[in-house]
Amino acid sequence: MWLMRLRSGCRSLHFRQLCTFKSDNTNLLISAINKDTCHQQFFSIPLIKPLSVGSPTPLFSLPSHSFGLTSSQYFNSFFLLHHPEYPHYNDIHLLTYNPTTQQSLTLPLDPPLPTTTTITWEVRTHFGFDPSTKLHKVLRVKWTESIPQSIPRVINMVCTVLTIGSNMSWREVNHVPPPVDSTKCGIGGKSSVCVNGAIHWLTQYGDSIVAFDLKDENFRLIPLPHDFKKKNSASFRLEFERLVELDGCLALVADVYSGVEADCMLQLWILKDYHNHVWVMKTILFPFEWSDCGQPVPIGTIPTGEILLKPLSLSKSPAWLLFYNTEGHCFKKVEIIGLPEWVYSGGPQNIRSISLYGRTSERGSC
Repeated sequence: MWLMRLRSGCRSLHFRQLCTFKSDNTNLLISAINKDTCHQQFFSIPLIKPLSVGSPTPLFSLPSHSFGLTSSQYFNSFFLLHHPEYPHYNDIHLLTYNPTTQQSLTLPLDPPLPTTTTITWEVRTHFGFDPSTKLHKVLRVKWTESIPQSIPRVINMVCTVLTIGSNMSWREVNHVPPPVDSTKCGIGGKSSVCVNGAIHWLTQYGDSIVAFDLKDENFRLIPLPHDFKKKNSASFRLEFERLVELDGCLALVADVYSGVEADCMLQLWILKDYHNHVWVMKTILFPFEWSDCGQPVPIGTIPTGEILLKPLSLSKSPAWLLFYNTEGHCFKKVEIIGLPEWVYSGGPQNIRSISLYGRTSERGSC
């Protein structure tokens, strides 16, 4: 029923049509919660050369639930929109959405596990695209425990996959590791990144990266840089690791405070040689107090090569973004103007997500 509230231009359609009309420009997809109407509104904002933004265009709104919907990476014309803790909210379907055509496709719900025999502790949703097969897939990871509980306790990882296209149905992955060590694939990794045909997320304690190959649907572990923990053991370091895609490469982000004056540096460990696990470290030195400026983090690269950073929290209005030139080591701050007043008046948590779509930097293989 909630999809019926999409405006008429955003209609359900065949999957093949959803993958048409790619945008030749780079745009932002922004979502914000309107606390007066309890709806989540989506906006599109074009990035304009040189390093500027255009006026926002309202796209559609959805009835808001706790935390709103999360947007995935953009692949082949569309996003996946889902609740952060779906399917604990069983009335919220998964939605694929093409912001260029404003068309959508609703995906079937993942069948829940029997509550009489199983406790589901955590659920995560991941979205990816395999360039070798040209297939989009949704991976559902559930950490479960049998009823009655065993001693010692055993936490299992149950995985199901949906291939987006014709005859869509969920199926269980057969190559799931045995009862999972939480330090390897365990509960954690709230966000994921798809690079080189595999979905990646950090383990709970940040000691490795889990990779799920979309073609053969097998799991594997990618080791972190051998000196990553040594370089990130400072007493003033914040627990901040996350994954992002930069220029088609998997990148690991961590913030570090160092020096007498506590200059803020953002470390980027880029997996330049994906198959041989060769990491290259780059450092971004901020000319301002990182935490006072909303804790900006990379969300991707644009065709000109600049890294786009967005604040984790928006403590001031209007909203803003940073462009970082990796060659000149300089920043440009760009404000996002033209959004409705309610976006700012409701406080810094109104804006829930900012994503890139359209023609971003060329996504090669590292």
